Amino acid sequence: MPLAISIHDLREIITKRLNEKLIPETVLIPSEEWIRLQFQLTNPITESAKQYTGRFNIKFMVQVRQLRKDHPDTHYCAALFRYLREFAILYQQYVSFICADDKHKVSIGEGINTSTGVRNRKTIVFQETPLVACNHDFTKLSLTPSVIFFCNIPQSIEDSFYSGKVFVSFKDTVFQPSSAIRHTTEFYNAIFTHHLNNIPPILCLYTDGGPDHRTIFGSVQISLICLFLHGNFDMLIAMRTAPHHSWTNPAERIMSILNLGLQGVALVKDTMSPESETAFAKLDTLDEIRAAAKTNETLQSDLCKCITRVQQILEGRTERLVLHDESFQYYDPADKTMIDEFFNIILLIDRTLKISETTSDILSKKTQLQQFMKTHCRQRQYIKKCGQLSCTICQSVWLPDDIFDSLDWLPDPIPSTMDKDHYANFQTAYRSGTTEQYRPTLMTTMANSERVPSSIFTNTRVREFIQCFQYGKIRCLYSKCALSAEDKIACQISIDDWDYSCGSPFVPKNNILYNKIFCGHDNELVEPPESLKLKYKSLFSCCTLCRSAGKDIFARGEIKTYTRAAKKRKIGN
Repeated sequence: MPLAISIHDLREIITKRLNEKLIPETVLIPSEEWIRLQFQLTNPITESAKQYTGRFNIKFMVQVRQLRKDHPDTHYCAALFRYLREFAILYQQYVSFICADDKHKVSIGEGINTSTGVRNRKTIVFQETPLVACNHDFTKLSLTPSVIFFCNIPQSIEDSFYSGKVFVSFKDTVFQPSSAIRHTTEFYNAIFTHHLNNIPPILCLYTDGGPDHRTIFGSVQISLICLFLHGNFDMLIAMRTAPHHSWTNPAERIMSILNLGLQGVALVKDTMSPESETAFAKLDTLDEIRAAAKTNETLQSDLCKCITRVQQILEGRTERLVLHDESFQYYDPADKTMIDEFFNIILLIDRTLKISETTSDILSKKTQLQQFMKTHCRQRQYIKKCGQLSCTICQSVWLPDDIFDSLDWLPDPIPSTMDKDHYANFQTAYRSGTTEQYRPTLMTTMANSERVPSSIFTNTRVREFIQCFQYGKIRCLYSKCALSAEDKIACQISIDDWDYSCGSPFVPKNNILYNKIFCGHDNELVEPPESLKLKYKSLFSCCTLCRSAGKDIFARGEIKTYTRAAKKRKIGN
């Protein structure tokens, strides 16, 4: 937070503080210029630096917007990205390495030239040409720049990946919104354009992990499978940055070059027909514009045409940009027909899939899709051909047999044996059968979560009983779902073979029932009091939930004392 708004404000703050502590008439207030010359030096090599004394420990400073939010997985994701780059180097001649990202929206004025929103620097104009734009940028129309960066893979991990071919498009934010299936469609078109008929058999994708690229989303997984099938890749690896760390994506560095083409540019849409202008003026949000366009085809057509000239202007400026002597290339955004055709290839796996129903909950119920993902995918997130000749979905392998046989999943970072604060190198982790067990957020989640939710401990989910061999207490065995015939047999064998003790798991971790059947807690059952044991032959322990609900311990077979008969015999005697 700044100490003061200005030198005048600083002078007033100090004056007020002195007047509160001393007699106002005795306080001598210096001039603002004298105060300024007591600051610390901003630039010590200038001529004016001689006039500064540096007596005050304050200085002028411009706010730098480079503060980044931290995340526990930052180090883990950095190691994973290094693994990906070393994997690409290992199979260099067979890999296409793509980094992708979307830039912030470029505003389009409505009747007045509006700035693109890029921080302006000095630009070259004619002597008599004014360079002005509207003093606000609140517009309803805008374009979304998308960048696809084909990285040249170096010979060594120490060399830079920041070179290659850049593809850029400007999508209509209203009718061409960013989505996972749109991105993958455009990826495929760019790959086909860049590699022509020589598409590499392995594709590596690196994105910032936004909603359109987050690999845990069902819509993203379906889109990646479509890309995998269309490109006939032997393997596809999709990776994202750690949350809040999109700056690690090499495509982010392309944005600084793209800004050069947008600096000093002011855009305005073309005039539409009077009817469309009237209808458009009544609409405020993107949802309202899209809803109106569904019932008014003329409005949708006019809105698309009125920004065509703007897209052409930006296309021309973009293709003049250069990265390491390699010119940028513009590509047309995918339209609805192209996206639908791209999605249809997934019907080879499951004909019930729909492009509008790709949530994880819906996809989890698609048996054929889940079977394909089980045999071809790894949920972190890669897709690989199964290599089976009997497979009717993925085509034959492109890679040489020895290369494909050596091709393994990208490893998860594992701690180094030499230094636990660092992760092992790629050569050590590759082909070692790693898991995500060392991901920090997963470790925290596992440490703070129960192995089994307490909601499973209900009477409707009791499947069997077991007795503690030390104390003789009877415990309930629970499972979320009804046991299959095989599980029932395995459960009975475990009951007969294992000596169960209160507080321990029902079976060891390597048993198939470890995550299926669970034993109640130590304090689950309440033992009957001694007074009841003297009155009944059989007593059954009651759980704490039933006791708290007011239910009594179940007893059977009351012990009769026959006191009346004893009295009669005594009287008769």
